[in-house]
Amino acid sequence: MSENASFARRIDVLAEIFAFTTAAFARQGVPAALLADVDFVLEELFTNIVKYSRGKAPVAIEIAAIPQGVQVTLTEPEADRFDVTQAPPVDIALPAVQRQPGGLGLYLIPRLVDSVQYAYSEGERCGRIVFRKTSAAPSPGAAERNGKERC
Repeated sequence: MSENASFARRIDVLAEIFAFTTAAFARQGVPAALLADVDFVLEELFTNIVKYSRGKAPVAIEIAAIPQGVQVTLTEPEADRFDVTQAPPVDIALPAVQRQPGGLGLYLIPRLVDSVQYAYSEGERCGRIVFRKTSAAPSPGAAERNGKERC
């Protein structure tokens, strides 16, 4: 079983996204302890889409219960290719005042979830990000890349 919803590309819909995830978790029996990390990852990914994408079509989010966790898929139509699993490295050892702004969210995502996959369809100009979060602790740098899937 999975649940889908589409959201306009505006920052002010984040509360709607969080309400959707909360309700989907409850209906599907996904452990509530995973919700904070899933919402954080969704916020980072969705905010980046809103800030940097040129598309206008709504972004679809699908939530599906998996054994001991959840799989979340963001589908972005009218997208330019941007592989979130290949984000530039962040030097977290530098003091904050010496760091370049941005990029920390993409750095944190693979550390919060079990896996992250990115797929892009050139013909459809459609990007898809799939991540999984289970009650098992993720391994550091668990991001995977799969650019052959279609939207």
